[in-house]
Amino acid sequence: MPDLKVSPELAMLIEAALGGKSKSPSALNQKEINSARTTRLANWHQVRPLLLDYLQNSEGQIEISAKHLAGLKEFAMGQAVTNMAFLGISVKLYKQIIDDNVKAFLMKGALWAWLLYEKPNQREFGDIDFFVAQSDIDKSLITLKRNGFVPDAYRKYLFDKDALRSSYLDTDYQLPLEPISDHTLQSLEIQWRPSYPRYCYDLTWEELSQNMISVSMAGSSVQIPGMENQLVMMVIHHGGVEQWDKLKYMADFVRLLRKHSDTMDWAHIQDVSTRKGFNRLLNESLGMVRLLTGEGFASNDSSNASTFPSDNFRNTILQHWENERPALKSKSWRIFLYNMRHRDSLAVKLSILLAHLRYLTNLRLLWHKALWYKNHRS
Repeated sequence: MPDLKVSPELAMLIEAALGGKSKSPSALNQKEINSARTTRLANWHQVRPLLLDYLQNSEGQIEISAKHLAGLKEFAMGQAVTNMAFLGISVKLYKQIIDDNVKAFLMKGALWAWLLYEKPNQREFGDIDFFVAQSDIDKSLITLKRNGFVPDAYRKYLFDKDALRSSYLDTDYQLPLEPISDHTLQSLEIQWRPSYPRYCYDLTWEELSQNMISVSMAGSSVQIPGMENQLVMMVIHHGGVEQWDKLKYMADFVRLLRKHSDTMDWAHIQDVSTRKGFNRLLNESLGMVRLLTGEGFASNDSSNASTFPSDNFRNTILQHWENERPALKSKSWRIFLYNMRHRDSLAVKLSILLAHLRYLTNLRLLWHKALWYKNHRS
């Protein structure tokens, strides 16, 4: 890791989360580490198991207080049990969904924990995500209800009215479900788009399901999109939606690149990101990896690689990593501003603006959303 102007606590977390070509632990040990701040940041960044592994592998060169180390161990033990349970549930639900002829694949947390990490319990995640073809959403909900999961109260309210249901499906991208009764898994989501349509990423089931591959997950074979589309979905979600706000997201990205970049079809990745208007975001994200790890991952057309990341992109990420960000009830405005800054062209940004204006014309849907929230204020 280069000599970035970051606190010793964040520097250690970057090393712990990303590993690779980095300074030795002794280089970090020259500055006193604040144990409370380290564990608080690790909690925010959702990298506590990675931090624990890092500390245990440092052979005593880096230490935090016994109290905070014990807290990390306790969390990591619970997370390991939870992750293994969720992996089993993921595969069980996947098999039933596929057996019911639903076009679907596992995505994000449970999949990436198994696919990218040396040990699945190194990745913090709290729910299970499926991508489902929009035409098969109803069938998937039947399967999931049979397994004890139904849409949460807010979405049930919208889905009970046919006109609102249609508007919701056309303007949203995900449907959170919750267990009917006590269950180990408290959150499950289905998606039919990679993000809200008003951000104009516009990747369909047909595009994402091209060239599916088979991987072994918890002893079972599952079909998932190829690594090129895994990377595309990761850049859209971790970058375009979550804005690389947490080291957890960068840890996923770095591991995907290290394991699969040499065999990826970078021409396909560049083509998709250019057609969908997020090639700049892709290059900024790859540049950030290069800055943090010293490792370069890019297509053959990398003549302008040294121009990324831009100062604004880098500094904004590091500021959020250092200081955290306030939790918002709705991140729509934050995501809108981010995409208006970092998408490819004026034409793409105009499309995003027009899509938001069209969304605001869904008066009946917006009125019912506002009514529900008014009646269910906590």
